[in-house]
Formats: sequence, structure tokens, C-alpha cells
Amino acid sequence: MGSPQTVKKVKNGATYYYERTPKYDPKTRNTSYKYRYLGKDMDGKIGKVRVTLPRRSYIYGSFLPLIRVMDTLHLSDILTPLAGKKRSAEILALAMSKVVRPLPMKSIPVWMEGTHLPDLLHVDLSSPGISRLLDRIGESDLYRSFSKHFISYIKPEGSLLYDITTVPSYSSLAMFEYGHAKDHPDLPQLNLSIVMEKKRFLPISFETYSGSIPDIVTLKRMVTDLGIEGIEFILDRGFFSLDNLRMLSGHDYIIAAVYSRKEVKAAFSSAMKTLDRADNAILYEGRTMFCLRLSFRMEELDLMAYLYHDPERETEERMNFHRTLMQKREEIEKLQVRKGLGTAISAIAGSYMKYISYTVKEGKIVTRARNNAITAAENRMGRFMIVYSGDHDPVTCLSMYRQKDAIEKAFMMLKTDLDLFPLRARKPSTVSGTIFVLFIALIMRSMIVRAMNLSGLAKKYSVERMFLELEKLQIIKKDDGTFEELERTKKQRDILTALEKISWG
Repeated sequence: MGSPQTVKKVKNGATYYYERTPKYDPKTRNTSYKYRYLGKDMDGKIGKVRVTLPRRSYIYGSFLPLIRVMDTLHLSDILTPLAGKKRSAEILALAMSKVVRPLPMKSIPVWMEGTHLPDLLHVDLSSPGISRLLDRIGESDLYRSFSKHFISYIKPEGSLLYDITTVPSYSSLAMFEYGHAKDHPDLPQLNLSIVMEKKRFLPISFETYSGSIPDIVTLKRMVTDLGIEGIEFILDRGFFSLDNLRMLSGHDYIIAAVYSRKEVKAAFSSAMKTLDRADNAILYEGRTMFCLRLSFRMEELDLMAYLYHDPERETEERMNFHRTLMQKREEIEKLQVRKGLGTAISAIAGSYMKYISYTVKEGKIVTRARNNAITAAENRMGRFMIVYSGDHDPVTCLSMYRQKDAIEKAFMMLKTDLDLFPLRARKPSTVSGTIFVLFIALIMRSMIVRAMNLSGLAKKYSVERMFLELEKLQIIKKDDGTFEELERTKKQRDILTALEKISWG
């Protein structure tokens, strides 16, 4: 074994010293080296790098994109004058927690203890403290004040998407009522409406209503209270009514028509013979469709519309229709003839009852198709009407309408990713406070999704997987109270670099 030598290595601009001891192996005739770390060059002297040992490591990396969102949208600047510095920080901490790890509210303080979030936002939340916070938020008018200031800051452009969903609950509070729930109809519900800017897919306002209040009333309140000029509304067919169209007069809008209106039926019938002419062919997302521009009247309103025919969609709808019709007929014919037969048949047929007739012969049920009703249904398959106000060509109008699924994704994000359902609370104010915190979380998550799409990260990661990767990036707290970020992995560097390169505005 030879004499030890002192060698130095330069890494990231810093010089490190090692003791190198050579060892010769006569069998292989090779020399190997044993290294012992001596220290770092500190003003010409060799000193140990770590003079203080870390007390603990904390989850840190997953909050970096959310801090960027918070700064870009000035969420703290908007909230602080309305709620105070302490409460504003607590609201943002809860919202960020829900985005990164959507746990029940009572579990958040336990999880937060292992993160850098309390030090980052200077908050100290306990389970009782969260309940008091949500209660105070719900008792105030904070959510309306926030929406008005938020809208004033971001200055929405172009079209607004609006829709409403039901939020079922196991709560017995009076604010939850039985209504026309699309999911969980056996539970009382609350109606939640959201307004979203289409250009950035950014939620800008929300409102809650009792479960029995119809959509028409919610739309009227939104149009009256929002106070935004020069905005176009994109609405689902559930909002198509004479009253709503009257309220939208003076605004640009796009809304799907409902066939049950006699005026719509008449417009359909008059256009059917000429709809599929070659001059009416358009190309939409690689599919050949037909479109005809129409004008018709609903009482005092003169309306413009496009009637579309999608042959591929017609084929799909026709196949699904007849498959379901056959299945229901077969199920009905398997029934035994007994008391309450009509009720049993209606329960199986459901909305298909209008297409089926039946008789009992020799103790067996025989079904027949109602061909006239089926033909009428087939004539509407693949065909739909969009009523609009504004300057739109057929392709642009259809494209804008179909982008309304962004708000459906927002509802899904609230109910699943952010853990809105089932909503349990003992006080109405706590319910309102919880929904406000989740709305802030929805704004943050929507911005993250947009950033991932713009940066190309969405091709490699889901939101959850990206946060899990960043969660591995931790920060240590040393004995002297200072923090030091640990080294970033290549994946973490690639993610954060990609997010830094895009425009978040």
C-alpha cells in the first residue's frame, strides 16, 4: 500500500478534498484507490461542509408549481384585503393541500405536519381550527367578494361557459333538498353552478342554490349578478327555454336547442329535405358533416340557428338504439304473466316504452315494435340544432359549443379529484366555507392542467403522477432554523424546467 495523497475535485463551482490511498494488487497487477472525504475548500482551509445536522426533512417540491399559480393570479393579493393576512394564508394552504393530496379536511393537519407548507405560508392549522375557519368563511360574503375582485383582475375575454351540477349529501341540513339529481337521486342535494372562461379554461365564479331551484332561476341570477360586458355565453340544452332566451337578448350566445319545442320541430321539418345536399357539406375534425343555416321565431324572438347532420354519429346512435330496443323486448318477453305486469314492463322499458307494444297470447308476452315512433326517432338521429347570437360560421359555432365539456371536466375534478362528494357538514356555513376552499383549489388545479398541456408534460404525466414525482423533492430544516433544498433528480428538474418555460398568464 502506497502513501496517502490529498486530491481535490471541483463540483458545481465548489472544491472538495479527499485523501486517496493507493493499493497495488500483484495478482492482477492493477492499482486500486481508497478515498476518504476530508472536507470543502473554505477560504483556503479544509473544513467540513455540514456544520449543522438536519433536524427533519419536509415535502417541498409539489408546492413549487402551486406557488407559481398563486403568484400569477395574485390570489393572496386578492384574498388578503377581503379576509385578512392570517385567514387568507390558511385558505390558500387548505386549497393547495386539496390539490396535492385531496384528503378529508380533518386529516389535512396530520399530513401537513410532514410538509413545508406551514413554514411556506406561515400557518398553523388544527382540525378544530379548520372547522372554525370554514364556518367563518361561510358566514361571510367572501366568495362573492372574491369572485368580483378576481374577475376584475383577470379581465375575462371571449366566451364564458356556464353549467350547473348537483352535489348530493348525507347531511340533514335544510339547504339540501330533493330535486332532479342526475346522480344519487335518493339523496338530498345542493345545486352548484360554475362560470368558466373558455380561453384559459379558468373558473371565475360559482354560486350555490337549494336542490329544488330550477336551472332557469340560476341562470337569471348569474346573468344579473356577474356584471361582465361583451361576453358570450355557451350553454347546454338544459337552459334552452323562452325565458332564458329573453334574458340572453343583447348578449352573444351559443345554446343547443330542445326538440320538444314546437318551433324547433317546425324548423327541423322544413329543413330536412335539403339538409344533406352537397352544397351544405362541411369538414369538422376530419369528419364530413352537413349543415344548414336557419332562421325561425319563438313568440317575439327572431332566432338564428345551424342544423347539423353527422352521418357517423347517426350510424352509432341507430345501432345503439336498436341494440337496446332488442334487449328490452327480450327481457319483457321473459316475464311471467301475473298481477302488476304493466308496471313491470314499464320499469324494464323505461324511455323505450313509446317504441314497444305488447299483447298476451297463450300465456306468453309478445312484443311488437311501434314503427311510426321508431321512424320519427331515427329521423332525428345524428341531427341537432344550435341556436346562436353573434358572428359565427358553422364550424366555429360547433367547435365552441363542444368545448363546453371543459366545465363538465371541472365538475368531475371537484367531485373526484378534489373530494367534494360526499359532502358532510353539520352547519350551512361550514358547507359554504368548504365549497369556497374547493373552488380556490379548482382554480389552482385548472391552471396546473393548462400549464401541463402547454408544456407538453401532459403527454408524460397525469396531474397526480407529476405531484408524486415532485413530492420526492424535499427540504431539510437545520439546527440553526434555516432550510436547505435537497438535490433535484433529473425528472424533477425536467418537470420544473418545462413549467418555467411557458407563459402562465
